[in-house]
Amino acid sequence: MYDAREKAIRDHEWAIHVARDEGIKEGEIKGKIETIRLLQKLLGLSPSRDSEFVGKSLEELQAITTELQKKFQNRNRNQ
Repeated sequence: MYDAREKAIRDHEWAIHVARDEGIKEGEIKGKIETIRLLQKLLGLSPSRDSEFVGKSLEELQAITTELQKKFQNRNRNQ
């Protein structure tokens, strides 16, 4: 009975840990999307729709952000 209780406690703690990590990741993804849209706006581009981000990983969003940042920097150098 004690072992079952300990296992239940560990399982519950693990579920909380996983949920927290997923929440952090979701927040990071939302932040990247907002950064992408801001950069698009500053570059005079149409902001991407939500559907364009479906299935994109944080790494893919970072790559898009980096590309847009380079375009923005180049644009500012040329002005």
